[in-house]
Parts: sequence; C-alpha cells; structure tokens
Amino acid sequence: MCRILGCVASEPVSIRHELLEAENPMIRQSQEHDSGWGMAVYARTDGGEPSLVRFPQAAYADAEFEHATEQRGRIFNVHVRRATMGGLTLANTHPFVLGDYSFSHNGTVLKFARLLEDGVAPPSGETDSEHVFNFLMRDFDPADVAGSLRHTVLATAERSEFSGLNFLFSDGERLWAYRLGIFELHWLTRTGRWNGRPGPRQLLVASERLTPEPWHSVQQDVLLTLDPEDAEEPHAERLIGDEAMARADIVKFEEGSQLRGEARGEFAARRAERLTSTSR
Repeated sequence: MCRILGCVASEPVSIRHELLEAENPMIRQSQEHDSGWGMAVYARTDGGEPSLVRFPQAAYADAEFEHATEQRGRIFNVHVRRATMGGLTLANTHPFVLGDYSFSHNGTVLKFARLLEDGVAPPSGETDSEHVFNFLMRDFDPADVAGSLRHTVLATAERSEFSGLNFLFSDGERLWAYRLGIFELHWLTRTGRWNGRPGPRQLLVASERLTPEPWHSVQQDVLLTLDPEDAEEPHAERLIGDEAMARADIVKFEEGSQLRGEARGEFAARRAERLTSTSR
C-alpha cells in the first residue's frame, strides 16, 4: 500500500504545509511508507507536461524531498510508496508519466500481468501500478476521461483480486481521484481563506486526513473530478456500479506486511518476478 495526495488550485500554490508541516504531513507518513516518493507538478492548467521528481528513497530520509516542496503549481499528483510489487528502483516509483498524463496508485493488483495484452506498452519497471497505467493509456480517449477510467477499472477488477484501486490521474487540466478497495480516501475544500489568511481556492484529496480541517470521506466506487478553474468542490460520480462492485474480489494482503526498507524492496521484487511469469 502507499499514500497519495492531490491538489488543484485557482492560482499557483505551494503544498509545503501538507508535505512537511501539517499535523499529519506526507513526510511523517513516509516513515511507514518508506519505499520511495514522487511528485508531478503542473504549473499551468492548459495540458502541458508536468515537472516530475521521483526518488526510490524514503521521503523522510531524502533531502531532495524538502527541496521539492518549494515547487508551486495549480495541479499536484504526489505519492509516497510502500512497495508490494517491484523493488526499490526509480522505474517502480510513482507517479508514472506519459506526456501530459500522470498516474499514482494506492493498492495491490495480484494478477497484473493479465493487463499486458496486444497494444499495451511494456512497462519500464515491474509494478502492478505501471501495468494499470499502460493499459489505461492504450485506449485512452481525452474526450471521455471517465469512460476510459471505467474501462480500466472494470478490466482490472474482472481479471484479478486486488486490495485497492485508489488512484490519482491528471491530464494537466484536471485531476481525477478514485476509491475502490480497503483503503480510505478523503477530500477537502479551501474557499480562498485558511488560517486567517486570504489565498487561492484549493481542493485537496488524500489517503489520510492531513489537518484538523473538515475533510470529507470518499465512498466506495466514487470518482472525483477536481477542476482548478472551479475549485469550490469536486464533481462526484459512481464509476463501475453495484453489480461490478459485487463481483470484485477485494482482498487484504498480509504477506510481507512486517517488512521495512530494503527487506521490503527485496520481497516486492521477488513477488513481482514470480507473478509476472505465473499470472497471465
């Protein structure tokens, strides 16, 4: 499992507070989720490619993490990793980016190799998450983002048991956040004023509540659309529906849960190698 944090804002902002200074910042969460970190930052909202930083070291132990928090943008896609599939390498570190598009995932998909079918780009690393992203991008329709995400979630759920399909996805204009599985997801709106000071409107979404503010819990199978041009509150919709949810095989995986650091990376690398050859 991992932790994700997304933000959209009406004007460029820093999320240094959420990353470093909040009551439950991402850097503190990285003590448990210690398999690497990454951040895609979109300075504008016109679909341009993001600034991407990724490191296969724990954020709390990496001086580059604090340096990266100085970035300002209107869309953020942030991930701290706890490896369950694939070793501690840069290629396995989220977010995954292709052109304007970025993707972070929280959860484990066991039979991920079943997504590697004709036309799907081979992964650079070994993670289940990159397989999901590459499957999404093969048939991605920018005119129907929700439909493209629905197709990917349905295909993944039909082919494999999984612990979570929580993700953040951005095209550089908006940010989408989805929850399905055993992990939580929460969102928060800041309407132009925070801690007694004026500021841009912001929408945030995160695996854990980061501050004492009134976060809202995302329900199962809900897709949020966060738009920096309309940052009052996210648009929410069901994605796959009750029948598909009832068929989904959602499992809590305990194997390797006690491992940390390099030992966790070695376990995740062996697991990915084994399942790549046996799960198709």
